[in-house]
Amino acid sequence: MIVTGCLGAKENQIREVHPKVLEISGPHSYEQVISHVHHYVPKPAHDPFTSLVPAQGVKLTPKHYAYLKISEGYNHRCTFCIIPSMRGDLDSRPIGSVLDEAKRLVEADVKELLVISQDTSAYGADVKQRTGF
Repeated sequence: MIVTGCLGAKENQIREVHPKVLEISGPHSYEQVISHVHHYVPKPAHDPFTSLVPAQGVKLTPKHYAYLKISEGYNHRCTFCIIPSMRGDLDSRPIGSVLDEAKRLVEADVKELLVISQDTSAYGADVKQRTGF
Protein backbone atom coordinates (compact mmCIF):
# COMPACT_ATOMS: atom_id res chain seq x y z
CA MET A 1 0.00 0.00 0.00
CA ILE A 2 1.15 3.51 -0.82
CA VAL A 3 -0.26 6.47 1.14
CA THR A 4 -0.39 9.87 -0.54
CA GLY A 5 -2.26 13.16 -0.48
CA CYS A 6 -2.94 15.28 2.59
CA LEU A 7 -2.75 12.26 4.88
CA GLY A 8 0.73 11.50 3.55
CA ALA A 9 2.03 14.70 5.14
CA LYS A 10 1.86 12.93 8.53
CA GLU A 11 4.32 10.12 7.80
CA ASN A 12 5.33 9.40 11.42
CA GLN A 13 1.72 8.98 12.54
CA ILE A 14 0.96 6.67 9.62
CA ARG A 15 4.05 4.51 10.27
CA GLU A 16 3.11 4.16 13.97
CA VAL A 17 -0.28 2.69 13.10
CA HIS A 18 0.61 0.98 9.81
CA PRO A 19 4.32 0.06 9.81
CA LYS A 20 4.00 -2.15 6.70
CA VAL A 21 2.99 0.72 4.40
CA LEU A 22 5.42 0.59 1.46
CA GLU A 23 5.72 4.30 0.68
CA ILE A 24 4.32 7.60 1.92
CA SER A 25 4.25 10.89 0.04
CA GLY A 26 2.56 14.22 0.68
CA PRO A 27 -0.07 16.11 -1.31
CA HIS A 28 2.50 17.74 -3.61
CA SER A 29 4.22 14.59 -4.83
CA TYR A 30 2.61 13.73 -8.16
CA GLU A 31 5.78 12.43 -9.79
CA GLN A 32 6.92 10.74 -6.57
CA VAL A 33 3.71 8.68 -6.38
CA ILE A 34 4.26 7.34 -9.89
CA SER A 35 7.91 6.66 -9.06
CA HIS A 36 6.84 4.67 -5.97
CA VAL A 37 4.30 2.69 -8.00
CA HIS A 38 6.89 1.86 -10.66
CA HIS A 39 9.34 0.78 -7.96
CA TYR A 40 6.95 -2.06 -7.07
CA VAL A 41 5.20 -2.54 -10.42
CA PRO A 42 7.32 -2.36 -13.58
CA LYS A 43 6.56 0.59 -15.82
CA PRO A 44 4.76 -0.65 -18.91
CA ALA A 45 5.93 0.43 -22.33
CA HIS A 46 3.81 3.25 -23.70
CA ASP A 47 1.10 1.89 -25.95
CA PRO A 48 -1.07 4.58 -27.58
CA PHE A 49 -3.86 2.02 -27.99
CA THR A 50 -4.11 1.35 -24.26
CA SER A 51 -2.72 4.52 -22.69
CA LEU A 52 -5.23 7.35 -22.77
CA VAL A 53 -3.12 9.91 -20.89
CA PRO A 54 -1.10 12.19 -23.21
CA ALA A 55 2.51 13.16 -22.40
CA GLN A 56 1.46 16.62 -21.19
CA GLY A 57 -1.05 15.05 -18.78
CA VAL A 58 -4.76 15.66 -18.53
CA LYS A 59 -5.78 19.32 -18.50
CA LEU A 60 -9.07 20.63 -17.16
CA THR A 61 -8.67 24.03 -18.80
CA PRO A 62 -9.27 25.28 -22.33
CA LYS A 63 -6.52 24.37 -24.79
CA HIS A 64 -4.78 27.76 -24.78
CA TYR A 65 -3.85 27.90 -21.08
CA ALA A 66 -2.88 25.61 -18.20
CA TYR A 67 -2.07 25.84 -14.50
CA LEU A 68 1.54 25.13 -13.51
CA LYS A 69 1.84 24.35 -9.79
CA ILE A 70 5.30 25.24 -8.49
CA SER A 71 4.94 24.39 -4.80
CA GLU A 72 2.63 23.02 -2.17
CA GLY A 73 2.03 24.11 1.41
CA TYR A 74 2.49 27.27 3.41
CA ASN A 75 4.88 28.25 6.21
CA HIS A 76 2.84 30.92 8.00
CA ARG A 77 0.69 30.00 10.99
CA CYS A 78 -2.08 32.58 10.93
CA THR A 79 -4.88 31.64 13.35
CA PHE A 80 -7.51 31.73 10.59
CA CYS A 81 -5.53 29.71 8.02
CA ILE A 82 -6.03 25.98 7.61
CA ILE A 83 -3.50 25.54 4.78
CA PRO A 84 -0.49 24.50 6.94
CA SER A 85 -2.49 21.80 8.73
CA MET A 86 -4.02 20.51 5.48
CA ARG A 87 -1.15 20.98 3.02
CA GLY A 88 1.89 21.04 5.31
CA ASP A 89 4.86 23.36 5.17
CA LEU A 90 6.13 24.91 1.96
CA ASP A 91 7.57 22.31 -0.39
CA SER A 92 8.88 23.76 -3.66
CA ARG A 93 8.95 21.49 -6.69
CA PRO A 94 12.42 21.05 -8.19
CA ILE A 95 13.01 23.64 -10.90
CA GLY A 96 13.83 20.92 -13.43
CA SER A 97 10.47 19.26 -12.80
CA VAL A 98 8.63 22.58 -13.21
CA LEU A 99 10.49 23.35 -16.45
CA ASP A 100 9.87 19.84 -17.82
CA GLU A 101 6.15 20.20 -17.19
CA ALA A 102 6.15 23.67 -18.76
CA LYS A 103 7.95 22.30 -21.83
CA ARG A 104 5.41 19.47 -22.24
CA LEU A 105 2.55 21.95 -21.97
CA VAL A 106 4.09 24.29 -24.56
CA GLU A 107 4.64 21.33 -26.89
CA ALA A 108 0.91 20.63 -26.47
CA ASP A 109 0.14 24.14 -27.84
CA VAL A 110 -0.54 25.79 -24.49
CA LYS A 111 -0.01 29.54 -24.98
CA GLU A 112 -0.40 30.77 -21.39
CA LEU A 113 0.97 29.16 -18.23
CA LEU A 114 -0.63 30.27 -14.97
CA VAL A 115 1.95 29.73 -12.22
CA ILE A 116 0.17 28.80 -8.99
CA SER A 117 0.79 27.68 -5.40
CA GLN A 118 -0.47 28.52 -1.94
CA ASP A 119 2.37 31.07 -1.53
CA THR A 120 3.96 31.73 -4.92
CA SER A 121 6.26 34.46 -3.60
CA ALA A 122 7.89 31.95 -1.22
CA TYR A 123 8.91 29.55 -4.01
CA GLY A 124 12.39 28.19 -3.25
CA ALA A 125 12.56 29.63 0.29
CA ASP A 126 12.37 26.12 1.75
CA VAL A 127 15.59 25.19 -0.07
CA LYS A 128 17.37 28.49 0.65
CA GLN A 129 16.85 29.73 -2.95
CA ARG A 130 19.22 27.07 -4.37
CA THR A 131 18.71 26.81 -8.10
CA GLY A 132 19.57 23.12 -8.55
CA PHE A 133 17.21 21.61 -5.98
